[in-house]
Amino acid sequence: MFIDSHAHIFPRRKAPLVLQDLLQRGNIPHYTNGMLDGLIRSMESAGIGLSLISRITTKKKNVNAVNRWLLNCRRPNVLPLATVHPDFPVTPDYLNTLRTQGFKGIKLHPDYQGFYVDDPRMYPFYDAAQQVRIPVLFHAGLDRGLPPPVHAMPKRLLKIHRQFPQMVMILAHMGGEDNYEETETCLLGENIYLDTAFVLRIMETETLKRFFRKHPIERILFGSDSPFTDQAAELNYLLDLPFLTATEKEKIAGGNAADLMLGPRKK
Repeated sequence: MFIDSHAHIFPRRKAPLVLQDLLQRGNIPHYTNGMLDGLIRSMESAGIGLSLISRITTKKKNVNAVNRWLLNCRRPNVLPLATVHPDFPVTPDYLNTLRTQGFKGIKLHPDYQGFYVDDPRMYPFYDAAQQVRIPVLFHAGLDRGLPPPVHAMPKRLLKIHRQFPQMVMILAHMGGEDNYEETETCLLGENIYLDTAFVLRIMETETLKRFFRKHPIERILFGSDSPFTDQAAELNYLLDLPFLTATEKEKIAGGNAADLMLGPRKK
């Protein structure tokens, strides 16, 4: 099964505003209507069997409401990652409750949520996530829709990995768009996951090849960043890469995410 480990949807009233805003601020196009029905149509067209969705909140008071909305969007082929906030108290029991409710992980966006990843106020959350072993997806590197500063650079992410080595970290955008040199130096080969969201088709081929050779294939996840890329085009590009074996493509395109998010598969 092909799994998109990094997709977004928005509420019906907000989706058009979000898409238009990102188009204007970051010149970021969209390939669906940004809503659940659009994602499902895109998945059907691409042959993707499961998408993992996220939506973050920038306000502490909205954490529970956004998570309820995400749960309402859950479908057999669409599973959510929860949102938390730097000022929202998180304990291992709380994370276990989220997992019991059906969340497959947590999504953080340091730029939108206004924290550097190595800010000590995040340490209680990291410690709780480490104890529970719930995957944490970090937006990494720049965000085209936002001005500097960048809050999740590779060196800061490595610092967190060193301090919380048992936390299951997924770094979006192959460690961060336009930060590939620092990612290669700091993060490749570490016990962290990288996803391909948004950058798969825009990374230089030799850079992408080098990343796939230096980082364990078992810790690379296919992600599209839908609706901001076309799921079918992203998946087909991955499957056509000449320097990956069929087994490597199967792992990246779904096998690794299945093992991580759904439990180890029977061999």
